[in-house]
Amino acid sequence: MKNKISSIGFIVLISIALVFNACRKSERDSDKDTSAASDNATAENVFAGIFKSIGEFSDSTTQLRTASCASFSVDSVGVNSWPKTLTINFDTINCLGADGNNRRGKIIATFTGRYRDSLTTISISLVNFYFNNNLVQVGTHTIINKGHNVAGNLTYSINVQNASITNTSNQTIKWNSVRSREWISGENTRLNPWDDVYLITGSADGTAKNGNTFTAIINTPLRVALNCRWIEAGVFTITPQNLSPRIIDFGNGTCDANVTVSINGNIQNITMQ
Repeated sequence: MKNKISSIGFIVLISIALVFNACRKSERDSDKDTSAASDNATAENVFAGIFKSIGEFSDSTTQLRTASCASFSVDSVGVNSWPKTLTINFDTINCLGADGNNRRGKIIATFTGRYRDSLTTISISLVNFYFNNNLVQVGTHTIINKGHNVAGNLTYSINVQNASITNTSNQTIKWNSVRSREWISGENTRLNPWDDVYLITGSADGTAKNGNTFTAIINTPLRVALNCRWIEAGVFTITPQNLSPRIIDFGNGTCDANVTVSINGNIQNITMQ
């Protein structure tokens, strides 16, 4: 009888273990939501695009570059007159940039000094600004020139707080980030902004369109080229509320919209907008 009871107990324990493992497997298999990853990638691309516009129109002198479908104005044109406020006007219809992104509305940037001068601070505001038909609004957005690093590359710190990105279905992404950008290519070709390449490091947090919060940290620097519509390379980890971390990989430097998302070892493909 004792052996029989022991056998029954062993079978019960095995059954419980199998049910527990099956439940955990079911949870892992059902944990496939990529909304936070996709929404964070959208935010990354939007604010990379705003930085591109600042880089495109700004020079180390008071000269400003032009774009085929955007106009600009500067409130103070004196060589040593600072601060200066640059207004980039993409008008009220979509303006297709050389990077393949549509913009409309205005970017207003106030400079305390030249774009390439150490300690220059750029404060950015947006007026009816749309990026690929997404309405972009921001509480504060500042860029600070931190000078050259040990590799000889210019670096910028970027702080975005209380930003929102609303799509045509009236769904909103909320986003904050603290970043560092390293200018790794194109600094010496001042009249050609389209060969400029930056590496981005730092962290972010926000709320996806479905209402779930998330945090994100960059593991491998994101590569942003002014002549590419999308982020070309880099890896970061995003952790949505009550879900497993997701590993987001933008690829190896190819200019395309493809992103892979790894969740508990399962890999999915998403496309940046």
